[in-house]
Amino acid sequence: MRLLVEAGKGLRKRTLLKILDLFAKSYVPEVSVRFAESNLRWASGQSDLEKRIIYVSTRQELLPDAIGLGMSYAYRIGPKYRSMKLNSTEMYFLTLLHEIGHFKIKEQIPQIYLRLRYDIFPEGGFDHDRLIELSYIENRLKRKKSEKLSAWKLRLADFMSWLATGETISHHMKVENWAIDEFERKRKTIAKLLSEAGF
Repeated sequence: MRLLVEAGKGLRKRTLLKILDLFAKSYVPEVSVRFAESNLRWASGQSDLEKRIIYVSTRQELLPDAIGLGMSYAYRIGPKYRSMKLNSTEMYFLTLLHEIGHFKIKEQIPQIYLRLRYDIFPEGGFDHDRLIELSYIENRLKRKKSEKLSAWKLRLADFMSWLATGETISHHMKVENWAIDEFERKRKTIAKLLSEAGF
């Protein structure tokens, strides 16, 4: 009996993966979707832009903050999105749309970020062992006149995020908001796809 249950779970998983893959291809034809058994370093999904692969974690978080896909601490999403109630299967699609957004939305890196990185690491790359004084960054990315303190701090965090991970928080925000809007636009289509597949 247990073997039958496990076989049924495996079939559902393969069916869901096929639906997710076809859905992703409707946005980026050359992309492929794969399940990742691990938690992808606590992320719901991950994109490999060079290999054109989207990894989706088999463990999707359904807590309200998870709608922020790990970045909700950095900015407000808004009450409309905070009140979204998703089931576990829908969460796969929101995660997938977020990862698709990384393919669809090109990141614009401010020139000052590029210059500052070269000043810190003239030999190129990012040295995790090198200590960088925050005061040095603050002096280079000075607060603009009439700029709110919170906006300036976000700009500092934006640069530090890009320096450490290769992606700015502001870009992640754009991707996130696009994914949420697109999910709401396609929610009925998603529900139909899942219903036709027996979910």
